[in-house]
Amino acid sequence: MRHVIAFAFVLLMAATASADPALGGGRGLFRVQDARVEEDGALVFANRWMFNHTDLGENVTMYRGPLYGFEMDYAPTPMTEVFGSLVGVIDLRTNPSSFFYDWQGQILGAKLSIPFVPVLKLAGSVHHVMQKSDHTLPAFLDGLQAPQSQWRVVAALRMWELHKTLPTLMFNYGKSFEKGGQSFVGTGLEMASDAVDLFIEASSDAAVGGGFFKSPARARITPGFRIKIPYFHLNGGIEIGLTDSTPSHEAIAGFSFVSPFPKPPPKPWGRLAGRVQDARSGLPLAANISITQPFRRTMETDPKTGVFLMQRAPTGVIVVEASKEGYIPEAAPLVIADKGFANYTFNLKPLVPYGTVAGRIYDTYSGKPLEAAVGFTSTGIAPAVSNPVTGFFRADNVPAGLVNVVIQKDGFFPEERVAEVEDGGVTKLNVGMASLDMKGVFKGRTVDMKTGHPVAAVISFTQKERPSIAPDTATGTFSTELPVGSFEVKVDAPGYVSQTSAFTVNKGDTIDRVFEMVSKGMVLTLKGVYFEFGKATLRTESYPALMEAAQIMKDNPDIQVEIQGHTDSLGSAALNLRLSDKRAYSVMNWLVQYGGIDPKRLTAKGYGKTQPIASNETEEGRQLNRRVDFVILK
Repeated sequence: MRHVIAFAFVLLMAATASADPALGGGRGLFRVQDARVEEDGALVFANRWMFNHTDLGENVTMYRGPLYGFEMDYAPTPMTEVFGSLVGVIDLRTNPSSFFYDWQGQILGAKLSIPFVPVLKLAGSVHHVMQKSDHTLPAFLDGLQAPQSQWRVVAALRMWELHKTLPTLMFNYGKSFEKGGQSFVGTGLEMASDAVDLFIEASSDAAVGGGFFKSPARARITPGFRIKIPYFHLNGGIEIGLTDSTPSHEAIAGFSFVSPFPKPPPKPWGRLAGRVQDARSGLPLAANISITQPFRRTMETDPKTGVFLMQRAPTGVIVVEASKEGYIPEAAPLVIADKGFANYTFNLKPLVPYGTVAGRIYDTYSGKPLEAAVGFTSTGIAPAVSNPVTGFFRADNVPAGLVNVVIQKDGFFPEERVAEVEDGGVTKLNVGMASLDMKGVFKGRTVDMKTGHPVAAVISFTQKERPSIAPDTATGTFSTELPVGSFEVKVDAPGYVSQTSAFTVNKGDTIDRVFEMVSKGMVLTLKGVYFEFGKATLRTESYPALMEAAQIMKDNPDIQVEIQGHTDSLGSAALNLRLSDKRAYSVMNWLVQYGGIDPKRLTAKGYGKTQPIASNETEEGRQLNRRVDFVILK
């Protein structure tokens, strides 16, 4: 019974408790300090006793060990902590009961904590030991702690930030300020909860340069617990010695008391989140976020998503500004309630107007997608690369206006396009590329349709990047290699009507074209056009000649033609005039109905026997005079 009373007495002496400093002060476990400090403004009082239980015989039991009494731990700011402790040795015996306490000095200290990243905390601490010169017992704290002042480097890996069930790891290393003094190493693992904390630590004091786990080093491993009641914690553990210089077993018991009165009321706070994006394209931006009122705080958005999040934002009306180089800054007043949440999306407008160029790059011959570099000449923006699977590409922030686009890929002919980019718009650009080993030949002649003589002309491509062709002036012939793909050419010659032609080049193809040029006023006689005798009805054997006439109109889409009907001199002039007029209209109707020619390009008129081209005295001459002419009006 007396044993229980004695133990209860010791616990009551320790009832001014902690939340929770290490032995001697500073937030931590027992001998291992935490890199964190106590909560901002907290004032903690603690009392801990380490004791050995020894049976002295004749019903006498001794409880003896260091007492860390009247410990105080105060965190004036979130990064600093100051602490102090009265230390000595207590000796409690039974039968007869006796109590002895040897006050041996004070320990004062301070800690500076530096938040490095959310999970990792770093700190440095100083312990100044002020040992009394006249303490009764010869060994300071029974020889279980070095009597010299010491510095420590402290780190805490707070994996609890990643997941609530993960522990906090603590690491300590320190040395005495005195030359040739003691060094300290320790590590701890803490499993925290709202009601009970479980932890275990391993530590050792050794002479500088000596081994940490060989005598005379004091090495121990200590499992412990902390029971949490509001403003009041009970803590304890068993210290197991690992060297001969350390007691094999030593109990630690104590209380901590967190004083609520010096602690300021919790500051109101809320959360702020949002996104910064381009006002035109809606794409995320890597921007700076600043709270300009009530005080300045800055952060950056995620460059991939444009999202920002501030976990502890000031409450009330705040002014948030988003800014990025090359964009007009935007500010917005937001209201954040205590424990509330505010969300805002910033749409930044660029200082220079721009748009988007998007499209697909593919192999002209096979149609398969290609991975190619899409560059924008003289814009200063990086080239886009088309997707190798789909061939699609997208380039944002392209300056508005006419932009020269160059598409390049090894083994393919480079392609060049001019894209008109609208402010805030999307310009589509699909480009086929021809392989260097996929070519065809484009050749032919340019001749006068009526005489067949060579014509000096210029053949230009719709694809502006391709050079024009100048046929030989003596022969009118030309020949050039072209990559596979579709082309459209325009043939121009002085005094002649321009012609256009479209064709597709496949690998190994030879495209042979004869461009028969026509000029204003040129008269083309349609040979092979036959009518029923004395009538305007076309005979079927006339169709090839009429198809050829229709093709002339299609090859020369800009010309307008008068279809003239002529007869020989047999019969009356009035009869011949009516017949020639009907035959001219018959040809025109056929060209419109079956040849697909726009009637606005055609006129028809009969001239009877008024314009012979041969003598009507012979059958051969009269046959030449019975004709249908094409006259190029313009």
